[in-house]
Amino acid sequence: MRNRIKSLGAAVVALAAPVLLAAPAAADTRIETRPGNETTLILALGSGDYNDYHRRDYRRGLNAFGQTDRELRALIRGASQACRQAVRYEARNLGYHDVDFDDEPYVEQISRRGFLVDFDDVEFEGRRYAPETRITCEVRRGEVISVEGIPRPPLGRAYPRGL
Repeated sequence: MRNRIKSLGAAVVALAAPVLLAAPAAADTRIETRPGNETTLILALGSGDYNDYHRRDYRRGLNAFGQTDRELRALIRGASQACRQAVRYEARNLGYHDVDFDDEPYVEQISRRGFLVDFDDVEFEGRRYAPETRITCEVRRGEVISVEGIPRPPLGRAYPRGL
């Protein structure tokens, strides 16, 4: 048995109930009705002025990619550590005993989560071979894409594994 809805307000609530229940708890929801010849139902979900004001570019101190200084420092630190780890891994595979990073890196942001990391003075220690060179890494989303500048030992391996 069906009941007929006799009032405009009850009809609006009946039509809007599934949408309101499906909307996230944090969303700002507004329902407007304009009685007249043609009744209009307008639902605006997630259009709260408070959240838009505090979440978008109205904040001060954002860089070109929409990040605060604090977020950028954390991303730079992660990119620098990932690059150091990748250089150590590659140097170990080539037979170098130790890698010394003398200075802090120069980091350039190339995308939202992409960085070019330059180490000016990196020393690779081998048995009779200890070159100092410049290393450049490209880091995207926390992963090292490329490492350039690691010198190759002149006689195959810097430290032969059998000695």
